[in-house]
Amino acid sequence: MVNTHLVKSEKLLFFRRWLKAPKQLGTLAPISKRLARSAAKLVHDAACVKVVEIGAGTGRLTRTLIECGIKPENLTAVELDGTFCNFLKTSLPQANIIHGDACELPALLGEKLVGKVDIVFSVIPLMYLEPAVREQIVNQALAVLKPSGKLYHVCYTPVSPFKKNETIESNRLVSLWMNIPPGFVWEFRRVNSLI
Repeated sequence: MVNTHLVKSEKLLFFRRWLKAPKQLGTLAPISKRLARSAAKLVHDAACVKVVEIGAGTGRLTRTLIECGIKPENLTAVELDGTFCNFLKTSLPQANIIHGDACELPALLGEKLVGKVDIVFSVIPLMYLEPAVREQIVNQALAVLKPSGKLYHVCYTPVSPFKKNETIESNRLVSLWMNIPPGFVWEFRRVNSLI
């Protein structure tokens, strides 16, 4: 059942934060429920996997992952914005919420998770970041994964932010052209890790 009060407060909070830092958020509203569900469907064996979400925002994807079977104790949401972190801690008390910068992801997660994460979801608007920062975030996310781990990027851009990068391979897995705005999920990995 949808908590309409939560949805309204989530949208209002997101819009207010967007007014203060539009490039940090990249869009006027949280990712759509349809896009969040499409991303969550990429998770197999949901009850067993360890998932980290970076750029959790108001928790739209976080809540969807839990609804799709990810155990809250196996889900860590990282968010740079302190206001969003407070909202996440209040609206998702069962999840592990970390206030911090994804550029420092291994340090934020610590030994308990580094090298043990099955999936990292990024909802950070990478296309608005400087290329060096963008690459640092992706490299830090890749560094916390198991050898067979996956890095998925949920966004509204049909073009990879790593189109001209020689070290990171991009593969678009989901294209929701009828979504408003059109939504996409990319998989990123190091070029030398391709089989």
